[in-house]
Amino acid sequence: MAGTSKLTELIQNKGNFSYSFEVTPDVSEEDIDNLRVEPLFFSVTWHAKTHQCKDLNIAPLKIALKLSSKQKNVLLHLSCDMMKTTYLTDLLAMLQENGICNLFLVLGEGFDPSNSDFVNTTEMIKFIREKTGQYFCIGIAGYPGCSDEKLKQIKEKVDAGANFLLTQAFFDVDAFKNLKDSCEKMGVHVPLIPGVFSFETPKQLDGFINMCKIKVSEDLLKAVGDNEKMNRPCTDIIKQLIKQLNSICNITHYHFFTINKLHDVQNLIEGIKE
Repeated sequence: MAGTSKLTELIQNKGNFSYSFEVTPDVSEEDIDNLRVEPLFFSVTWHAKTHQCKDLNIAPLKIALKLSSKQKNVLLHLSCDMMKTTYLTDLLAMLQENGICNLFLVLGEGFDPSNSDFVNTTEMIKFIREKTGQYFCIGIAGYPGCSDEKLKQIKEKVDAGANFLLTQAFFDVDAFKNLKDSCEKMGVHVPLIPGVFSFETPKQLDGFINMCKIKVSEDLLKAVGDNEKMNRPCTDIIKQLIKQLNSICNITHYHFFTINKLHDVQNLIEGIKE
């Protein structure tokens, strides 16, 4: 059954280029069914303030179960925000019953510890391990260019049982390499998966920057402007990023933040494979 495959096993030995998609709970089922490409897994976002943890009949879980029923591997986002131990216990049992074994844990935007039974993701990792042993493959967030304090937190989370790192979108290969090297120096030897945002226009890039609060270099903005002036697709910049990550950092798997524009990302992937 596809849905029971652990992410760390999925990304091994898949050649020089494999990929996965992030989708939001309102993704079109038809768009998924019409894909010509086959992502190794789909991650499903879950913002606790939008889809509150009151029952198990909420949009993120519905789409996760729907994907699993289609024999797709699922990576479910979970945040500490507004999370209670009773709800998480029921959720973990439901996921196990349905063969979903990959989780991506985050603190949550605007996290307020007074509304949660967990003060941080390390606590949640420990709780999940105590309840379910090694059933779940657990991922955590990584940030190219992050502080030494954030690096220490990554080490704590991996020591607590995290199995892989998935980064925020970035466009600076050197920053990613520094994160990779820093993790290895600390003894963090888990897969590091780059998050990739593919954009076709400067407007799409601006929207993503504002939504995710990421920083981009002046060089990137200039390159985007130059591409627009010369009527070249901005996806050429993403293709170059992926090429550099492979040659400089030996990266072979890439996670695409699709914002549900599956057709556009599919076209990019088919272009990379040519």
